Amino acid sequence: MADRTKNSGYWAEFPVTYRAEQIEIILQWVAAGESGIVVGGSGTGKSNLAGFLASRPDAITPYLSEEPETYCLVRLDINSLPALTIPFFYRGLIQTLQDASQGLGSEIYQEMQQLTQGRVNWDDLFEVLTILQQAHQLVIRRAGKKVVWLLDRFDEACKHMDAQTLSSLRSLRDRFKGRLSYVLFTRHPLKRLRDPRQIDEFHEIVAAHTCWVGPMVERDARWVTRQMAERLDTTFSESEIKQLIFVTGGLPAFLKLSCLALAQGAIRAGQAAPRWVEELLARPEFQRNCQEIWDDLTTAEQGVLIALTAGAKEAQVDQASLAYLGQTGLVTKLASPDEIAIFSPILTAFITEQISNTAGTLELHPKTRAVLINGIPLNIELTSQEDRLLSFFLEHSEEVCQKDILIEAVWPGEAGIEGVSDDRLAQLVTRLRKKIEPDPGQPLYIQTVRGRGYRLVQPDE
Repeated sequence: MADRTKNSGYWAEFPVTYRAEQIEIILQWVAAGESGIVVGGSGTGKSNLAGFLASRPDAITPYLSEEPETYCLVRLDINSLPALTIPFFYRGLIQTLQDASQGLGSEIYQEMQQLTQGRVNWDDLFEVLTILQQAHQLVIRRAGKKVVWLLDRFDEACKHMDAQTLSSLRSLRDRFKGRLSYVLFTRHPLKRLRDPRQIDEFHEIVAAHTCWVGPMVERDARWVTRQMAERLDTTFSESEIKQLIFVTGGLPAFLKLSCLALAQGAIRAGQAAPRWVEELLARPEFQRNCQEIWDDLTTAEQGVLIALTAGAKEAQVDQASLAYLGQTGLVTKLASPDEIAIFSPILTAFITEQISNTAGTLELHPKTRAVLINGIPLNIELTSQEDRLLSFFLEHSEEVCQKDILIEAVWPGEAGIEGVSDDRLAQLVTRLRKKIEPDPGQPLYIQTVRGRGYRLVQPDE
């Protein structure tokens, strides 16, 4: 691999240990001549990882048995193409490889340029594929390199590119098997982007290996805070750095924006972490980032995060969804058994907002007596009286329940002996609302019917 460290631009200032855990995994595939997928959600810094890999040969050296000069890591950002068309895609591959050949000697570089000299019909896909094969032939056979394509932001290409184009990448790989591989950078696993059966030839060579990119480890998070402080011409104290990493969970997007907010005075040293979370989540950029993370998840995965926010234990949530959230880094294991948590208090606060703004079907589990909303258990326990009251409401959903009937249902013995006041019933309704209502001051479920009693309403009915 040609030494491009001096010309690596933005990535030159990154420490050699940046994302070392993920780089080690990726280079295990590369060393074996195999392909794979790097998956990371919004704000995780996938593109930085792709750029770093392409620009810093010194960072890959510790993980390769061969000399790094053997490899030619080339990055194509799909979003940089003028349009996502087949001609532009192939043309982008060829141009990227031609640019990379500058470090392979003048003879190879000149021959690479000659491939597109004269008139090329870029709409003639056979001609373009021939040029692409010849370009690889020069780099792999003539220059003796192993080519590793880092295809960044590949989601839309996977979803919309025709199957034959993706199959042509497989065919190219087969032509130079062991010396050509692809590393795709996406926000989602490929099976979420497209039915694997539609692109089975291509899917087969990339789906065997997956590397997940999520929040950064403390080493990298600390470097980001130092980098941001230098850019903002300020310094952060040790206590500020610790609190920045805690509230952001080490997610690159959260961390950079939080550093900016601290430097600008939107959050201040000495304020407690909950205050920082409140102030940061009120900013549009954090709302937008949180919404992107939320929208990338399935309903079941969102439900798990809601349940965890409400205090659910590991065993109480959908295990397949929990496993996926663990791979993304959105949830983490705690020290205690069966204890898991959302990675950042900022996302936790955002989810709490989602819960307060959204109501679902209310139920009581017939055996455990757990209160469920949209099938997700709330982290509450009902007293026997609250249980009887809610049970009666659910059995008579949408009906106006007279106060005396409710009193008889909740206190069947006392009602006939010493009587139960309306005030006592009202206090019980208040306690129940505090446990089950998103906003007890404006109840969605248990509504008061003046002069008559109460009515339970299911918001989706």
